[in-house]
Amino acid sequence: MKLRLKSILIYCLSFIFVALLALPSLAQTEEDCLTCHDEALRKNIEGSIHGAAGLSCLDCHQDLRGVKEFPHAEKLEPARCESCHSDLLPEWQKSIHSRTASLGFGPVRCFDCHGGHEVKPKTDPDSKVYPLNLPQTCERCHLGQVTTPRGQDFIRQYQGSIHFRALEKAGLTISANCSHCHGSHDILSIEDPASKTSRRQIIHTCGQCHVGIERDYLEGVHGKDYVKGIKDVPVCIDCHQEHNILSPLDTRSSVYATRIAGVCSRCHDDQAIARQYGLLTARYKTYAETYHGTASRYGDIRVANCASCHGYHDIRPSSDPKSSIHPANIPQTCGRCHPGASRRFAEGKVHLMPDQVEIPKYRVSYLVKTIYIALIVVIISAFLLFIAADLGRRLLGGQRHG
Repeated sequence: MKLRLKSILIYCLSFIFVALLALPSLAQTEEDCLTCHDEALRKNIEGSIHGAAGLSCLDCHQDLRGVKEFPHAEKLEPARCESCHSDLLPEWQKSIHSRTASLGFGPVRCFDCHGGHEVKPKTDPDSKVYPLNLPQTCERCHLGQVTTPRGQDFIRQYQGSIHFRALEKAGLTISANCSHCHGSHDILSIEDPASKTSRRQIIHTCGQCHVGIERDYLEGVHGKDYVKGIKDVPVCIDCHQEHNILSPLDTRSSVYATRIAGVCSRCHDDQAIARQYGLLTARYKTYAETYHGTASRYGDIRVANCASCHGYHDIRPSSDPKSSIHPANIPQTCGRCHPGASRRFAEGKVHLMPDQVEIPKYRVSYLVKTIYIALIVVIISAFLLFIAADLGRRLLGGQRHG
């Protein structure tokens, strides 16, 4: 009997001892935390997505689990978000944000973008990563002192773009913001072929919103070369720019009517590109010498430019029956500006090169142009001589009467 009582006593003492050891852990509740941390923190947590999910302080601040004395050390380890969000950790580890030591500061952590205790779902208008708020979140680094070499330029260019105006002014949450183009957790350097903004991926990145345009581009001559992996083929950003994308109706836009010829000529007048890919050169020069080119240089937006004839995204060679400059389609293409255009329009030559003037059907055009220029020179010269002679006569007549 005594032995049995002794065993029960030992068991009870052991239980009490273990319970006493566990007291520090049991005491670590949110109420204990809030004896030091103010009420504002409680409201932040309760209003957050974590508070709604019932998470406690210790779920994020796991290094407090072993602490026996409070107040705890002033500096805690960063919250280990990956303990719950393990699927996003590999994306962040590969991203450029995890490797920012070369820029003079530590890695960009979850709370830098999502916030600390006040984390809200991305669909919440108060969230730091809500579409309308995301540019301001990114600006905190990329427009501040901590930034990439050209980060400030890019942010300011984006702030003037059609995408930002649609987002900020019109409140269109579907308009492109930083994460639509660069990604969220998996942001890579533009030099990385896997980056959403690399030349190999940018077509598909823009195509997330511009679905029809991506399809047209891939069916055109540029898109087919892009699929082949030709590095010099123009992609979206070559014509529309990167961050400073403006409406085609904006006079500052790179694809405004009077600027398109200059944009196209960057490739089509490049001698190295022309030699490598067998392209015809002097496209801009031969266009600029036409009535269309002359009128365009003087600011007339009604006259034909490269896109008026060749198309915008689905540009095809003239040998393609679907091409807007295929001989069978020329009357329709020219007819958009010249109603009633006949098949004889297809006999004309827009980009007339000097070595083509001996071809009989082009000789007349060349002769007419030459005579026209000569007549202008003769008429203006005669007009100037007449003015000079009349002025001289008046001066001499005045001296005689004086």
